[in-house]
Amino acid sequence: MNHFKRFLLLVLALAVGGGMGYRLLVGFNFVKMVIFILLILILGEVFYQIDKWLSDKE
Repeated sequence: MNHFKRFLLLVLALAVGGGMGYRLLVGFNFVKMVIFILLILILGEVFYQIDKWLSDKE
């Protein structure tokens, strides 16, 4: 069951990243690109901590 939760976390991370890319990376805008990069870095750490927490529960 834990593998399924980690798979759902992966799908959620891809959906969030794709949605942010769709909204922020339309056309070239330097400010939006910097915001996108910062959000990806922050959310990457958040998803990593959730994954680590799920792995520790095994």
